[in-house]
Amino acid sequence: MWFLALWALGIISGIVHLYILGFPGALSEISRVLLLHQFVVTFGLVGIIGFIVNVAQADKTAKMLGWPGGPFQFKYGFSQVGLGIMGIMAIWFHGNFWIGVLVSMYIYGLSGLWSHTYVMIKNGKADADSVSNIIMDIIYQTFITVLSVIAGGIWIAG
Repeated sequence: MWFLALWALGIISGIVHLYILGFPGALSEISRVLLLHQFVVTFGLVGIIGFIVNVAQADKTAKMLGWPGGPFQFKYGFSQVGLGIMGIMAIWFHGNFWIGVLVSMYIYGLSGLWSHTYVMIKNGKADADSVSNIIMDIIYQTFITVLSVIAGGIWIAG
């Protein structure tokens, strides 16, 4: 559930940013700032933490998850840090780049949905951790989608 803390941190940092801006009246601008903080803070930290736990602490992480460790963890850790860097780069790159960040976040969310569903199927039962993570993934994906639509101008090709 550490993702929930990162999600909240992204919201809090976005609210602080909005406070500094004097809380713009346009809902689109508020959504754009909150979405930017989801990219930079939430997704950026997901990438950094994912790198640390899958590369620097590979054996410990594999043991904790009950999965066999191996070189795939290094590949996964490096892909996570790449996604986190994409989120941070959203500070400087807008427009179509934000679509790329959103799609990356969607794919990352789908990987969570798949892995938690797989665990429940493998174990033959629903456990509270997997169910709550699935619900959180769905709610988060909905949250960033709503922000992106309200922000406007993101889902326009060209």
